[in-house]
Amino acid sequence: MVGKIIERGTSQSLPDFAKEVLFDPLGIDAMEWIRGQDGVPSAASGLRLSPRSLARIGQVILQGGEWQGRSVIPKSWLDESFQPAAIVDIGWRGMHYGYLWYLGEEAITDKTGTYGERFIAAFGNGGQRLFVFPGFDFVLAITTGNYNSPDQWMAPAALLFDVFLPSLTDT
Repeated sequence: MVGKIIERGTSQSLPDFAKEVLFDPLGIDAMEWIRGQDGVPSAASGLRLSPRSLARIGQVILQGGEWQGRSVIPKSWLDESFQPAAIVDIGWRGMHYGYLWYLGEEAITDKTGTYGERFIAAFGNGGQRLFVFPGFDFVLAITTGNYNSPDQWMAPAALLFDVFLPSLTDT
């Protein structure tokens, strides 16, 4: 549905629009759009990017929509899209959904105690994950290929909880 709205509003195909306004400004030239049986690029689960390219999108979020001093995404749109619009149950307590982003807090324990660290995330089929932790100035991009599997969350979760988050805190 979102892809169709973008196409109607811009008079461009979703891949062409994304290339022009997002991928080209970020220097992302390698991407793949999977098409559904109807031949239409899948906006919900069809974009494939390298971890480095996915991380660039996360970096733009950290920088308030800017890349190399140029506004790529209006900050006002990012601020609006990061407002909770719905509570979701995906096995992560307190997770909300904004405009196409998952929003939550992760309990972090360091030498000062335990506190909630806000994050913004995108979850794709197969275990693709983008985590943005503004308080840590940290982006984690994970791409895996465990498509359509109920345990696709396990590898990204292990990387996030067992490797990266512990390395960001002073314990």
